[in-house]
Amino acid sequence: MRVVIGVVVLVLGVSAGAIGQYKKGSVEAKLIELDKAWTFAELKGDRQAAGALVADDYVGTTQRGEIENKTQYLAQFAPNADMVRSDDYKVRVFANTAIMTHRAKVEGVRNISYRSTHVWMKRAGLWQVVAHHGGQILPPPE
Repeated sequence: MRVVIGVVVLVLGVSAGAIGQYKKGSVEAKLIELDKAWTFAELKGDRQAAGALVADDYVGTTQRGEIENKTQYLAQFAPNADMVRSDDYKVRVFANTAIMTHRAKVEGVRNISYRSTHVWMKRAGLWQVVAHHGGQILPPPE
């Protein structure tokens, strides 16, 4: 339970800084909040919460270059003790579609940094991720 509370505090604290670059109540700020909720659902292993944020026709490209659909994505969910800090959000909105990029650092079980690109679409009044691509940030070459 302590881990979950710690993750919530971390996600909310980092969210405030990330959202601060966009006007409060803006579509961009709302999408960043949704992205943080998606990350939190992943950390908790909450398939229902993540499933509500991911479209039925979702296509994801994993860090290993594999393509996955929504069912495959949700099937691998399990709670974990990782902490994730996301920043450097860039959100571009085009009517009912938005492209989001950000950087994240994972600490705990997996210790990696990565960049993600998400394509969000607003359908029936709800924003959902329709596409995702993540790539690990490697250390600079020696």
